[in-house]
Amino acid sequence: MLAVVYTAPLTLEMLDVAEPQAAPGEIVVDVRAVGICGSELEGFASQNPFRVPPLVMGHEFSGILIQTGEHVAVNPLVACGTCDLCARGLVNVCRHRQIVGIQRPGGFAERVAVPAVNCHPAPAEVPFTTLALAEPLANAVHALGLVQRSDPWPQRVGVIGGGAIGLCQALVAKARGIPHVDLCDLSPDRLAAASRAGLNVQDGELTGEYDVVFDTVGTPATRGASTRLVRPGGTAMWVGLHGPEADLDGRAMIRNEIQVRTTFGYSQHEFRTAVELTRTLTPDWVGTAPLGQGAETFRGLLSGPAAATKMMLVR
Repeated sequence: MLAVVYTAPLTLEMLDVAEPQAAPGEIVVDVRAVGICGSELEGFASQNPFRVPPLVMGHEFSGILIQTGEHVAVNPLVACGTCDLCARGLVNVCRHRQIVGIQRPGGFAERVAVPAVNCHPAPAEVPFTTLALAEPLANAVHALGLVQRSDPWPQRVGVIGGGAIGLCQALVAKARGIPHVDLCDLSPDRLAAASRAGLNVQDGELTGEYDVVFDTVGTPATRGASTRLVRPGGTAMWVGLHGPEADLDGRAMIRNEIQVRTTFGYSQHEFRTAVELTRTLTPDWVGTAPLGQGAETFRGLLSGPAAATKMMLVR
């Protein structure tokens, strides 16, 4: 079968690879749409050791179960179910977690074997490209849920970054009834997509004061900005994974009792919630390319953002 394979540092190739073999408890998914995530582009370009070649990447995908014909979105986070953190319900930070497309072969292929429990059925009328957005939406559901543990109904939410994660974060906040949601980005195309989705947009930087600011970029500057833009007692939620550092004024944060929270992944329930949210979306900000052009499409994104907020490989 055809797959886009990360074969060596800075090398991506279209190859004919062996068909996946389902282990006990697994099922084979015929992949129909898979998103190219910014984390994959970042990891590839920086040669981050988190992804080790040879590897088939791709963790945002949807498809059809070979055995039953059901349409599914696949939760790529595979928890062990036996460690102390799983026992606490913290499956997203399982000590032995694996992620499809990182520690296991992913969706940049015609077919992939995944745990059956990680396959979430969806109505056939939801397009595969929309259904594949369940993964970034699930991240947003989890992040907002963490915020709402201490602030059940924030009135003003700011989102730094208009990529797929930022746009999904803003859409989830709006769907949850938060009255004012602002999103900022440097890209006119991304801002236009967010505006068409019914969001308030700001060019470049957020201005004003917020109950919560989600930083979906993850640079020192954006993490610092998230702490300065929230009201006293407010929450800066760090989502983006661009780098390890943050530009912070610790004394100002202490004096204003600013909370900094971080987020990673989601639970099965949160992923299911995200699948349900895909029914409500008609995203005109998704671009597509055939799987057969996957390596070329991936490398093209490394030279700069596409006009589409999210690029997907489709079959």
